[in-house]
Amino acid sequence: MGEQHPSLGLCFFGNQLFYAVNDQHEPNKLAHIGCFDFNFDVTEALLGDTGQHFRGIQQTINQVQQEYEVNHLRILSFPTQECWTAVPKIVYDNSDEREKHINILMSGMDRKDIHPTWYNLSNQDYKFLLLRTEKAFKGMQKLASNASTTDLISDFEIGSRWVQHANPGGSFITICCFQNCISVASFILGKLRGATYITFDEIHDLPYLWLQHSKELNWMQGLHEEIYVYGKEAFHVIEILQPFWDEAGSVTKMDTLDKIQVQADEQTYGFNLENAFPAMMLALDYD
Repeated sequence: MGEQHPSLGLCFFGNQLFYAVNDQHEPNKLAHIGCFDFNFDVTEALLGDTGQHFRGIQQTINQVQQEYEVNHLRILSFPTQECWTAVPKIVYDNSDEREKHINILMSGMDRKDIHPTWYNLSNQDYKFLLLRTEKAFKGMQKLASNASTTDLISDFEIGSRWVQHANPGGSFITICCFQNCISVASFILGKLRGATYITFDEIHDLPYLWLQHSKELNWMQGLHEEIYVYGKEAFHVIEILQPFWDEAGSVTKMDTLDKIQVQADEQTYGFNLENAFPAMMLALDYD
């Protein structure tokens, strides 16, 4: 068996890069959790031209890789650069219908540049479809020039990793709070029930937008025993949206190691842990 190397998880909010490195010798332990501050918007730099700002981010990541001898990198992608939808299984089973559906959703784009990924749902009559384009993430795929493998992970997959990590059982919902959108995913008995993201110009528009989306997506109105909230705007989103969530659900802001159920030698941090939560989930390895 070859020598084991740790994995690195990354996520980006505003002008900050959050990262976590797992301890490959102890499950559920992180060797380090950290944050880098930049004087520019990291998201815009990653999704724009690969200029000076991009090279600065890349150099920072390469330094972390070298320090911890990382060879596997997982990066949280941006929901607004993806297409998520539930598709009847009858469409998935018919290749012609499947392709027609993809072409409608990604109208005007060359099919060879579209990358579909299919996921099972708790309702077996449907499949969940993730669509990405080569153009949207070409910069992020070049971030880690020294990593042997690099995976882009969508935010709804954080919930799946939470199932593997904490085995919560029952039903829960995850809400990731970006600067201009929230990502929402529902799980029941360890299986994805549904996911969507809601974009906004002003965060105070969220109550209206939440009600609008929940009218179309029944799973948003379903019973959730646990509501896990994380990301840069977690505090404000809880404050604004909690009246619209199931009263029986327990709301948890993922801001301590105990809540996240991980161990780390460092006990205090100079940044909010709820911002680094996705990076922590991405750093941990599961069989």
